[in-house]
Amino acid sequence: MDQGVDMKHLMTAVLTLAFATSIASAQDWYHDRDARYQGDQWRGQVFAQVRSDLDHIWSARGASEKENTRLDRTREELTKMQADLDQGRFDNGLLNDVIDSIKKSSDDQRLSPRDRDVLNDDLNRLHDYQLNHKNWNS
Repeated sequence: MDQGVDMKHLMTAVLTLAFATSIASAQDWYHDRDARYQGDQWRGQVFAQVRSDLDHIWSARGASEKENTRLDRTREELTKMQADLDQGRFDNGLLNDVIDSIKKSSDDQRLSPRDRDVLNDDLNRLHDYQLNHKNWNS
């Protein structure tokens, strides 16, 4: 019986440690994300940065098949837009599609408020790019 109690305490300790580690990891990601957006260096990689945010936010979440399809398309569009940006090209119509898609995601109440804030911040950055891209150094 003592062995059963010890095993129960051990399992509780392991689960508590795993939970604490996952919380610390998530907090580190938000901190690292904030650091990525310091200064203006992120501007030349704006679409890659937004895609990275999408990848993180949706990685631990069970989205519907329809949502996953839309997100896959949005990720592909962000990849194309980053490649275009690297070549000095800009497609406003495609950017509008990306903005619409991310807006739908940012309204999803199944996301944590913090993740919705990240997506809203990404929307602000995309709108800023849309208005000022000719003045940004890539």
